[in-house]
Amino acid sequence: MILRIFRIPTLCHQQSPNYHWIIFLAILAGGLFSDKLLAHNGAIAYAYPIEGITVDGNLDEWPLDLMQYPIEFVGVGVPATDGADLKAHFRVGYNKGLNTIYIAMEITDQSIMMDTSSFVNWDTHDGVELYIDPDHLDKASSITQYSDYAQKRLTFGAKKSWQGVDLKMKQTQTGRTYEWSIQLDKSLNPGLAIGMDLSVIDKDQDDSYSWVSWGKYAQKLNSATRCGDLVLLEKNTELVDVSGALELSELLSSSSAFPVRFTSQTYPKLQLRTSNDSTGAYKITLPSGNYLLDIPEELLNIDDEFYQIAPNQAVEFTASANAAEAPVLTPRQIVGPDLTPEIGILNNFEASQSDLVDQFIETYRKFYSIPGVSLALIKEGKVVYHQTYGVKSTQTNEPVTDETLFEAASITKPVFGFVVLRLAEKGVIDLDKPLYQYLPFEALEVTPEYKKMTARHVLIHQSGLPNWGVPLVRAPGLEYGYSGEGFEYLKRVVCKITGKDIEQLLDEEVISPLKLYHMEFKDSEELRKVAAIGHQGGDPTNWPIPGEPGMAHSMHTEAYAFSRFAIALLEERGLKPETYSELEKIHTLSPAEYWDSPEYPEGAGLGVHVRTSPFGNVIGHGGNNGDFKCLFEVYQELDMGYVVFTNSNLGDQLAMDLAKFLVEGSGVAETAER
Repeated sequence: MILRIFRIPTLCHQQSPNYHWIIFLAILAGGLFSDKLLAHNGAIAYAYPIEGITVDGNLDEWPLDLMQYPIEFVGVGVPATDGADLKAHFRVGYNKGLNTIYIAMEITDQSIMMDTSSFVNWDTHDGVELYIDPDHLDKASSITQYSDYAQKRLTFGAKKSWQGVDLKMKQTQTGRTYEWSIQLDKSLNPGLAIGMDLSVIDKDQDDSYSWVSWGKYAQKLNSATRCGDLVLLEKNTELVDVSGALELSELLSSSSAFPVRFTSQTYPKLQLRTSNDSTGAYKITLPSGNYLLDIPEELLNIDDEFYQIAPNQAVEFTASANAAEAPVLTPRQIVGPDLTPEIGILNNFEASQSDLVDQFIETYRKFYSIPGVSLALIKEGKVVYHQTYGVKSTQTNEPVTDETLFEAASITKPVFGFVVLRLAEKGVIDLDKPLYQYLPFEALEVTPEYKKMTARHVLIHQSGLPNWGVPLVRAPGLEYGYSGEGFEYLKRVVCKITGKDIEQLLDEEVISPLKLYHMEFKDSEELRKVAAIGHQGGDPTNWPIPGEPGMAHSMHTEAYAFSRFAIALLEERGLKPETYSELEKIHTLSPAEYWDSPEYPEGAGLGVHVRTSPFGNVIGHGGNNGDFKCLFEVYQELDMGYVVFTNSNLGDQLAMDLAKFLVEGSGVAETAER
């Protein structure tokens, strides 16, 4: 099953830049398959019992024989030039009687920059961040972030208060020392593993910065795969440096690291992980004792094809000074599913075939670890099948229902485009009049060519703007350049022209005329109750819902409700025939490498994506907010289509084969036979 990089990645991108730190999280997310372990990031620190610690920033009472753990993984920004520029490490211990963990950080920094303004962002100052995951589950743990610059306002989605956490900083001649105490509401017994990570933010006078962490990967919040293991040990527990190797097939040897799991037989809940290098070799430091050694399940992308690494049978291993070489393991790969029939089942669909649809969705959903799906199948102007699958969040396991709303991401664009076309038909806006004549874009005044930009340019992705941000990257009207920023500018224009807010326009021009429902465009208490949670690699992101409607990305809906809009496009309702003629035409070709086939061009219609196919024109749009992937398409000549929403970054793997399963089949059959 080959991954085709097609409609969804082309059309849809991350949320609005108005959410500064959301962009930060997106930047930090990194590659999901290149070097990801099944759980935890491979960094391991061992804490021994300590007493007599006073949290004051002075580290004189700390035992000198505790191991120092370097903080040196650059997750974002520029690496330090040398040790004087930035060097950091920490020591850690625990007090069982007080249920308290203590951390001592020492930072060398030749350029200390502190931001004293009322709102401090992550990249404006020197600072430190601590991540704590007391439950430390393989998936869906709740991680809390604490930082020295935000003790009075918890940062980015932190779910707990500072109660039980104390932090003191002391400035030294060469940098700073930090001292933490974290009191947990659970017993601190030997063998307990707690999720933890630390990061240092280094802001320099030249305005550069480094975000450096102890464990690999940058985004830590709500991702159990991105924290390290803090393991509590008895006082005199011996540590053993263990080495081992994996026997890799020719295919897997071209891939990246695999997780190797050690399950302690002394502390059965203690599982530690490492990963191999390019030769298959790995190293890990373990407490002495008996272990079960195995390779847990993992999903890999190798040369655009997905494989699942199947668990091998666990083998016994004793770690000691005399036995530090682990047995050789052999990963087993399973190719992804392919349930595509010769002819898509929607062509001759009957209610009895619903089981085949469910089997398809569940097979792909489980293989790609997609938590939740909402699906609707369209034929001859009506929904012939609708079903929901899985859970809203792997953290709560609350099931997806007909009321669960998913982020539609860039599927918002066709809905907003419909509004603009309705206003154009009424003469409220001229699609070919420069937008600046309605409302200047002050940030673009430095590039006067922006004054050529029209509403039509925005709808067909010829605005000249980048996806997000300014200035122009090309002159308007020249070539394809996907841009959410253009849609946001056009939103401001239509609101200025009409004197109405965008939600009123949406209701008047599309929701009420087409009798739509289950469409929400901004955060509310009611939406939070029914909204699905996005996931990256199976872990919930818990990113916030936008506080203001964004016409490039913010709609929440579900498949059955949204199918009404898809059917309206299929039946050409709500707009004049001549408008539909323009809407359904490819005005701008998208890059050919994203087409399904060189023989069948694709590109931008008026607010929609249009692709040609052996079965006629296909109208639709994809959505990708990073942790949500979705797609809708309607086949005009076949009078059928589908809508699918997922709360996963891997949802496009399911969606891209759905068209073949439902409509196009494994071969090219004559349209007349369908």
